Amino acid sequence: MKAVCLKFFLVALAVSLATTAWAQPKEIILPADNPAQRTLQLEEQWRIGGDDDEDVLLGVIAHGVLDDAGNTYLLDLQLFQVLIINPEGEQSGTLSREGEGPGELNRPTTIFLNNQNQVGVSQGFPGKIILLNLDDTPGGTITPGSNPSDGGFAFMAGATKQGDHLVVHHGYGAFDLATGKMTSTTLLSELDSEGTELGRFAEHIQVRELTKQVFDEKANFSEIDTWVLGHEQVFTVPNRDQYLINVKNMDGTLDRVISRPFEPRKRSGEDKEELSSGSGMVINGQNLEIETHILDFDPALNKLYVADDGRLFVENCYQKTTLLPTGVAGRFDIVSPGGELVEELTLELGGFNPKQDRLAFLDGIHFLWMRNFQSAFDAMGSGIPGLGGEEPEDPEDLEDPEPLEVIFCRVLE
Repeated sequence: MKAVCLKFFLVALAVSLATTAWAQPKEIILPADNPAQRTLQLEEQWRIGGDDDEDVLLGVIAHGVLDDAGNTYLLDLQLFQVLIINPEGEQSGTLSREGEGPGELNRPTTIFLNNQNQVGVSQGFPGKIILLNLDDTPGGTITPGSNPSDGGFAFMAGATKQGDHLVVHHGYGAFDLATGKMTSTTLLSELDSEGTELGRFAEHIQVRELTKQVFDEKANFSEIDTWVLGHEQVFTVPNRDQYLINVKNMDGTLDRVISRPFEPRKRSGEDKEELSSGSGMVINGQNLEIETHILDFDPALNKLYVADDGRLFVENCYQKTTLLPTGVAGRFDIVSPGGELVEELTLELGGFNPKQDRLAFLDGIHFLWMRNFQSAFDAMGSGIPGLGGEEPEDPEDLEDPEPLEVIFCRVLE
C-alpha cells in the first residue's frame, strides 16, 4: 500500500512540475545589434488642409484609423469631430460635434473602429467611450464599471480594439481632504460592450499631495505608459530603464518576455532643462511652478505598434522623432511575430520636419503625416492650463500658426 501511495505521489509531483514548467513565460533575448538596416520611402497618396485647401477645415488632428475599404477616420481634438476621408482623399462625411449630449464629444483622446458601421472615441474626463454611427447618429456609450467612490473622478487616456477585444487605458481617483492627498488608480483592462472588466493587464496606484505639485519621473512611471494591442495579445513595457517587453494573453497571463542588451540614452543638461522648463500650472490666474525630479537617462522604449501582418514596431530612445534628421519620419526595430529581431527600419519622407511634424502609425504600410502638428497644437493649447501656458494679454501677441496638413502616405517596397 505504501509503495502504491509513493508511486502515486511521484506521478503527481512529476505532472505538477511539468505543468509549472509549461506555464512559465518564454524568454526571448534579442541580439544587441540589429542584423540588418533597411531604408524605405513613404509616398504621398493624398493630402487635406493647408493654405490651398478651402474645402476642409482642420483644428488639431492627432489620431486616425483606416478601415478595410480604405476610408480614413481622423479625430480632431480642437473641433471635437471626426472627419471621414474616402480612398481618393476627399471628405465624405463628418461625425459629432462639441457637447455633452448623446453622440457629442468633450475632451476626446483617441479613436478606434468599433465595427464596420461605427467608430469609438475615448473621452478623457469623465472617462468613457462615445460610440458614433457612420450616419452621424449616436451609438451609445461605454463606461468602465469600476466607478470611483463618492467625491472621486474617472478618467480615460485611450482605447483601441482588435477583433472582439476592446482594451482601455483608464482609471479613477479620489481626494482625501483630511490628509491633503489624492490617490489615483490607473488600469489597463479589457472591457465588454457594457463596460464590465473582462481582464486586467496592468495596474498603477499613486498617491500625491494636493498642496505640493511634483513631477517625479521615477514615481510616475508605470507599465501602462507604453502599450499596444496586437492579435490576441497585449504588449507592455514593464521597466523604464530596460529594453523589455511583456507579451500578455487576453486573460492577463504573461505569455513571453522579450528583452535585449541595451544602454539607454544619457540626457544632456539641455535635455533636462527642457523637460523641467515645461513643468508648470496656471491656477486662478497664477503661475505655479512644479517641483521636478528628472532622471539622467531617457526611457529605453518610447512607442510600440503592431502591423496588420503581426510585426512589432519598436521605437527605442535613440529613434525618437526629435533626434532624427530632416527628411526621416520614423525609425523602428522590427520584431517578427515569432519574436525574431529582423531589422532596423528607417522611413524617409521628403520635407518631413522632426521638430514640427508628427507621423501616425496606421497598419505598418500606411501612415499619416501631420505636417505642422506642433505649431497647431501649441496654438490650441495657448491659455489652457497644462497645454500651452498662459494666454497673452493682447491676442495680437500670438503668432499665426502654420496651417495643419494631413498627408496620407504608403510605404514603397
